[in-house]
Amino acid sequence: MRIKKARQMLKSFADDTRLRVINLLSKRRLNVTELCEILGASQSSLSKHLARLRLTGVVNDQREGLNVYYSLRIPDDKAHKELIDAITGGLSELEAFKRDFEKLKGLKKTRVNGEKLNMEVRNV
Repeated sequence: MRIKKARQMLKSFADDTRLRVINLLSKRRLNVTELCEILGASQSSLSKHLARLRLTGVVNDQREGLNVYYSLRIPDDKAHKELIDAITGGLSELEAFKRDFEKLKGLKKTRVNGEKLNMEVRNV
């Protein structure tokens, strides 16, 4: 990893909301609406945070119909992986992260046609 990329990635971690997003996406992929519901943030604000994370290579986005789902990007080098692991593992005991996980567990996910999806929450 080049130092410029590492610096940009570290800057993207310098925000509470982005840290919480990374933590949630370590469990499962989510769309903006779901993230807004869990985090209590506005869609426009959250979209800006997600754009920053996407541009720095921390998250991926995938369009499915009208929704865009976000997931953590699988690191392609050791330094990137260690930075993500530090966030998802090292900070997971923070109260805000625990509350977010509880909200995530309670989140009901439905398809456009109302059919429920089986969305498991991964344990880290």
